[in-house]
Amino acid sequence: MTPIPRSYLGLSTEYWALPQWSPYMPLLERVLSLVRVAGAGPLVLRVGGDSADHSFWDPDAAPMPRWAFTLAPPWLHQASELVRRLGIKLILDLNLITDSPSTAARWARAAETSLPHGSIIAFEVGNEPDIYSRADWLAITAGRRFAGRSPLNRPLPATLTARSYAADFRDYAEALEQVAPHTILAGPALANPVAHKRWLTALFAGGGHSLGLVTIHRYPYSACVRARAGATIAHLLSAAATTGMAAALRPDVEAAHDAGRPLRLTELNSVNCGGLPGVSDAFATALWAPDALFALLRAGVDGVNLHVRADTINAPFALTADGLDARPLLYGLILFARALGPRARLVTVTTHHARPLNLSVWGVRVGSDTLHVVLIDKSRRPVRVTLRLPATANASVQRLLAPSASAETGVTLGGRSLGRDGLWQGAATHQTVARRAAGYMVDVGRQSASLLSVRVTPGALGAPGASAALTTARPSITGARRPRAAGRGPRAARSPRR
Repeated sequence: MTPIPRSYLGLSTEYWALPQWSPYMPLLERVLSLVRVAGAGPLVLRVGGDSADHSFWDPDAAPMPRWAFTLAPPWLHQASELVRRLGIKLILDLNLITDSPSTAARWARAAETSLPHGSIIAFEVGNEPDIYSRADWLAITAGRRFAGRSPLNRPLPATLTARSYAADFRDYAEALEQVAPHTILAGPALANPVAHKRWLTALFAGGGHSLGLVTIHRYPYSACVRARAGATIAHLLSAAATTGMAAALRPDVEAAHDAGRPLRLTELNSVNCGGLPGVSDAFATALWAPDALFALLRAGVDGVNLHVRADTINAPFALTADGLDARPLLYGLILFARALGPRARLVTVTTHHARPLNLSVWGVRVGSDTLHVVLIDKSRRPVRVTLRLPATANASVQRLLAPSASAETGVTLGGRSLGRDGLWQGAATHQTVARRAAGYMVDVGRQSASLLSVRVTPGALGAPGASAALTTARPSITGARRPRAAGRGPRAARSPRR
């Protein structure tokens, strides 16, 4: 069994998001509590992303160009309140492109002084330096006073390479050692860790003694103009977006672990460049998210921060004057969080089925005697699953449902949906499944997910390598209300309406 890191699931956002969310802070706290894993460590919020290289510590509110974002005491006050009320931990991203090590260190000192003690677990140096473009930054910073230069009158880098980033990282490490000697440094926050793995090698060799956390980003599909063809619901429901994505990152994970460092995805989402309407806000993301998070966990990733921009369609939620807009992706994250818990371990699951199925099955042991099984059917036909588990007690099943994979509304989890106030609406519905001779029979609706929870025999899953066996009967006829029973077993109860 694989131990699940205590703060595995986290979120990421931009520096400018906190001021936008500040009028709705109680609602934000409610949303964050929904994805926090009970008893499994604090939620980790990474703050930075694109905004990191636009941000400057400026307590005196000096004039800044339009493209810059001012970090000042009010921002630290908002962050402090969030940290205190929810007990979250922070990864703060530092400006690599338009700032300098000495002034970035001033920001780090202010943050260490103003935020609750120990709340900053890492400073991340830069954001996606492997795709830096001086031409793009010249366009961003164009203006009579700031053409081609930062507010600090610092020239833009001509280029960034793996070697030059390692040198920059070393300079930042030396500056931060003076103000935050006990807070680890993270990097290199690669945009394309598959193609740019050499950046890790260069960092380990050139500045790795100061590196405490390896960070990378991953979006299986893109909404950028030149790459929109891959961002479709069908692709998002494919194995390429989950287990395929995770497998491609194994060399990075192994490189980090061989160097004695944990690896965290400080940005993950389904589609980058803000997402694509009709895909990034569809129910398909709710099925993709838990499958991808489990696949990354199995690949050895030590933590993931789902990126939430306050103004984009790929965010799992939006906060407005009208209240919470809970998008399908948020429900998928909540389902994943419910499958985890204190002392959670990923259980090896053995599957057997007569025909290819677009079905993912993940098992998690929580504590010493609770087993959660997540079943995700991304196909267009329902399937009956027989679980052979070391348990005799009745199991409880809650379902993640929507009218279709393309649906943007009508999502329910355990029979309920989230209201504008961030509270659950409707009556909770949990199916009780009794153990039969063949095991626990669960009917999983087409393009839906189910979470089965059961008390197992004490000690049955305690030994390393323990596994849960699973068999699947042939899929039921598409559109049928009642799947056919496998063999001679009794017929299951009517599948829930979707």
